[in-house]
Amino acid sequence: MKNAKKYIGFAKSMAVGFGLVLGMSQVAGAQDNFKMASLGAASPSTTFSITLIELLKKNNGYKVQLSTGAPATRQAVDAAKRELDLYVTAVSINHFMKNGLRMYKKMEDAPELFANLRGILNYPLGAYHGIVWADSGIKSLADIKGKKVFTGPPSGAARTVVGQIIKGSTGYEAKTDYDAINLDWSSAAQAFQDRQVDVYFVPTSIPNAQIEQIAVLGEFRVLGIPDSALESEEMKRASSLPGRSFVMLSSDQYPNMANEGSVRLLNTTVGLGANKWMSEEDAYNITKTALTHNSELAAAAAWMKVITPQTALEQMNMPLHMGAYKYYKEVGIDVPDEIVPPEAK
Repeated sequence: MKNAKKYIGFAKSMAVGFGLVLGMSQVAGAQDNFKMASLGAASPSTTFSITLIELLKKNNGYKVQLSTGAPATRQAVDAAKRELDLYVTAVSINHFMKNGLRMYKKMEDAPELFANLRGILNYPLGAYHGIVWADSGIKSLADIKGKKVFTGPPSGAARTVVGQIIKGSTGYEAKTDYDAINLDWSSAAQAFQDRQVDVYFVPTSIPNAQIEQIAVLGEFRVLGIPDSALESEEMKRASSLPGRSFVMLSSDQYPNMANEGSVRLLNTTVGLGANKWMSEEDAYNITKTALTHNSELAAAAAWMKVITPQTALEQMNMPLHMGAYKYYKEVGIDVPDEIVPPEAK
């Protein structure tokens, strides 16, 4: 328990520390300061963000204030209103916001706001893990009826996705068949460790340090998507959206993992985005720094070795920033016409 709390506390303190750096530099009138957001303190997006911040400071002298915990749906709106410089994009959220769907259905200016956003690079956020303690008696998604389940922060895209996974696998509905707990990412992780939540869903990389810390605390199980769910309409809707795919998690991936065989999980792609007002020079520097220090990224977390110029545009469905576009063209990456910045046309 102490090790897991220490890990999450460290991530939080790192984020706060970067915020203090920015605050002091603003008082001194320094330039090249940015506001950045990521998901929960233990999210792969935060691991990426903290590592990138260190690289930007070392190589470009940039100072970045990092905040954690806000859902990606909100981050996109904040960036579009020029309240964030850098944020976590999501392929599915881009689709919803551009077309005024799902959580943006009642936001009339969502497509207009989306026009203020630009892409830098994409990377795999990871698969949606539904985690339970092995002694909970929960062995499959069918067993979560009547349980306290964290499906993601309220109004976040994760809650929608997990709801689809559960309904497609079991037919269960939130509030009717299970209690969807309203917490942010960090609070939910702690609540699960304290056994105040029965099921903890989190989209995360494979392997992942947070799950390794859970394994230290005791035997756990990951709830997989059964074969029978693949043809359900709800699962088809969840898996057919841009940025989604199925992956298999091996039962020997982590110590203390109680699964007897591999389990199927739904994977999702996210990325680093900016607003259209960021200068071309800064966006170029940020893109180049992120994509020319692969060894440093991989040293911070093994899963980040996949972040390269050759993979960074996979499933990109938003216009690139002009600075990012300049970098990709410079290194010979073929940029699809549909994501060429409007400023370049």
